[in-house]
Amino acid sequence: MVNLSTFYNLNIYNTEGKYIGKVNEVVLNIKKGRISFFKTKALTEDNRNAGLRDVIRNSMRLVPEEEEFSTVRTEGIIDIPYEIVTAVGDIIIVDQNKLLQYQAAQQRMDKANNNRKQTYKKEVPKAN
Repeated sequence: MVNLSTFYNLNIYNTEGKYIGKVNEVVLNIKKGRISFFKTKALTEDNRNAGLRDVIRNSMRLVPEEEEFSTVRTEGIIDIPYEIVTAVGDIIIVDQNKLLQYQAAQQRMDKANNNRKQTYKKEVPKAN
């Protein structure tokens, strides 16, 4: 048995060694009694939390220059189905090919839903 709290803030990498993000949320399937998804905000490797080297380097400056402040740029929320997770330990490793397939399927579903909404809006007459 594993506590869900052990998953929070774990770094997520794909099988190609690229950083995906950190676990922000764990979604459970109560009926099946297992994890369905990890949710993460996509961050670039450069913008994740600063390491010790960065803290020491930046703390030595008396007056930081304005352009040196980098904001964390998110690329949105990513759902990572637990089925594509290949390993969990100090980090989480996700199968890159399966992640790309899942994201492509999600985009197709979103596009189909948007098309349905636009069609519905065109068909509904406006009240006078």
